[in-house]
Amino acid sequence: MKRYFLYSLGIVVTLIAFLLPSIVAGETDPPKPTTPKAKLSEDTFKNVQILKGIPAEQLVSAMQFISYSLGVQCSFCHVEGALEKDDKKPKLTARKMMQMMVAINQANFNGERKITCYSCHRGSIRPVNTPIIAELETPLTPGSVRNEQTPVSPDPILTKYVDAVGGPAAIGKLTTRSEQGHITLAGRQFPVQIFSKVPDKRLSAIRLPDGDSVTAYNGASGWTSAPNHLVHDISTAEIDSARPEIDLQLPIHLMRLFSEVKAERAEKIGDREVHVISGFNAGDLAAKFYFDEQSGLLLRMLRYLNSPLGLNPTQIDYSDYREQDGVKMPFLQTISRPNSRFTIQIDEAKYNVPTDDAKFARPPDPLARRPTSPE
Repeated sequence: MKRYFLYSLGIVVTLIAFLLPSIVAGETDPPKPTTPKAKLSEDTFKNVQILKGIPAEQLVSAMQFISYSLGVQCSFCHVEGALEKDDKKPKLTARKMMQMMVAINQANFNGERKITCYSCHRGSIRPVNTPIIAELETPLTPGSVRNEQTPVSPDPILTKYVDAVGGPAAIGKLTTRSEQGHITLAGRQFPVQIFSKVPDKRLSAIRLPDGDSVTAYNGASGWTSAPNHLVHDISTAEIDSARPEIDLQLPIHLMRLFSEVKAERAEKIGDREVHVISGFNAGDLAAKFYFDEQSGLLLRMLRYLNSPLGLNPTQIDYSDYREQDGVKMPFLQTISRPNSRFTIQIDEAKYNVPTDDAKFARPPDPLARRPTSPE
């Protein structure tokens, strides 16, 4: 079941299909193209009972949200190799819980998604009914008294960030970046290569013992592959969520990636004061950015994938900034999700090297097979 989870940088593959555009013609009018209609979950997966009527590509992210919320793997509810079967009691219980969640939101919050699986479970199979004493130290805390006031505008924060990285002229000259380094997964290290190209192309390849695990973004499309697995498309929602991570010129493009950008109250990451900026699309929180008060550099990005059941977070911590070709970029990233964490250390980076667009193109599809339902 691990193949159903999509991890940026090529860790896991997703089973999602898109409906190809269709053409309809009137009896007397010339043919006119129709807007492509997304294939629904019940049309693509077997035995979908609760999450009907949603685009098929959103079903996997919904299952991922449940996994994060309960701290379990897919096999907790599903029969391995026969995901559509209802043999396990937790799967039947999960359906009832989803119905209860919808009913609570309808009755108390005008149908808005205020209550989710995580509201009660907090990473545990059984909801806790006794208050927990908080840890003495937390990685993110409120800012100091002098920084408690929320900035009126995010502009000064972003201006300082752009200047700290090298200025708009130097950033604007970046067209490609080629990186080599290693990724640490569960205590083991593997070689990794990352290729980026403006405006919105990126490919990462992890050299595993049995072959490469690859994730690629190519504008409005993306794909992921892993050894001994089919190539799978990345969902539109995941592509949109990953845009700040993909953008090679993020410092000068950040404002245009969102319909609204707000400055939030200052916070602290460890002992470092940080300014916080939130990005929204269509009124929904899409990402948060944490900038070091002293240096102006980006220390953390928290981006969200909006699933039918709740927000799936991905946190990226940046460090080991180095100046090269007039631009200062992080050479160490720590990528964290509710059930995983890994680091990428870049050993060598080259800028503005020729990079063919064909590198980011999706490989030819093998024979398609019908996926079974993860619900």
